[in-house]
Amino acid sequence: MCARCVMDAKVPGVRFDAQGVCSYCHMHDQLEAMFPTGPEGERILQGLAAKIRKAGRGRKYDCIVGVSGGRDTTYCLYYAKEKMGLRPLAVHFDNGWDSDVAKENLARICDELDVDLHTIIMDWPESRELTNCTIRACVPYIDLTDDIGIASALYRTAAKEGARYIILSHSFREEGVTPLAWNYVDARYTRALIKRFCRMELKHFKNVDLHHMFYWHLIKGIRIVNVTNYYDDVGEHVENLLAERFNWTDTGQHHMDNEMFALVYYYARHKFGFDWRVVELSAKVRTGVITREAALEALATAPYFENRELVDYCLKKQGFSREEFDAILQAPNKYFYDYPSYYPLIRLLRLPIKLLCRMHVFPAHAYEKFFEAV
Repeated sequence: MCARCVMDAKVPGVRFDAQGVCSYCHMHDQLEAMFPTGPEGERILQGLAAKIRKAGRGRKYDCIVGVSGGRDTTYCLYYAKEKMGLRPLAVHFDNGWDSDVAKENLARICDELDVDLHTIIMDWPESRELTNCTIRACVPYIDLTDDIGIASALYRTAAKEGARYIILSHSFREEGVTPLAWNYVDARYTRALIKRFCRMELKHFKNVDLHHMFYWHLIKGIRIVNVTNYYDDVGEHVENLLAERFNWTDTGQHHMDNEMFALVYYYARHKFGFDWRVVELSAKVRTGVITREAALEALATAPYFENRELVDYCLKKQGFSREEFDAILQAPNKYFYDYPSYYPLIRLLRLPIKLLCRMHVFPAHAYEKFFEAV
């Protein structure tokens, strides 16, 4: 196990230096150097805000902000509107698993900030089948088609509205960077799983392929900015502000603004033997939110998603019998490299991708995700 955080040798691609510090800690330090907070981060954000406002002149909205009702996206929307002076359109992708708390948070924050909310609601039978498709494929990340859906919703809405910027809120300081083998996503891989394991015709699902990306980035000029990198999102001050200003309510657990994540985490733990919590806890240790001892204690405690009634509820909603699900848990494990994907091509484009990430064309951490978290 890492001498600094709680990553251990079971994490795919992890490496340890002579002092026993893991490669994810070194990656974190590199990201800290690249993305400063404090006065320097504020200066960068104000420069970005000026560019975004200039690109949005004459448009109803000058940016798109992805929202879920959870902590990070809610604070990001507040920051974009009130701190950066932007005119955002909040975009939400609903896969049929939104918690009531998240829905209430979304409605309240948008109303208080006077921000329009555009919700893309996935056809429920298709949404359920797409998740079941990934479960049958025996791969670690059973929410990958929803990640495609979120990307599709953000890009297509930006293109339709003429907005040049999409603002994201993933935090390497609070959430960390997940090993690629645990949640790899691309269009070719997604298409291969659907072709092999989907049991119904899909009429509404919109994949996000390479030609879409070329069109959105090169023709429409859409850029991705992860503003969270440049402001202090560490610790309880975020939750406290949201609660005081907007009567925001914590969803209780990380990612539980979308209740399907109880099944996502349970499935990964029982089929692949890894605990998703290790990534977030390690990030919090590195940033000083919690101690290493507290993180180890948390990992030794049974997680919320081990609740039998909660898992049975998720399986019933997905239309899976417990017997069928248990048989899949016992089936041979597969990873993205067991199916066709664009990953070999992505590896060849390593340097251009790094440049495009630094230029805010692609998400800021995509390079680290695809080439260092492996």
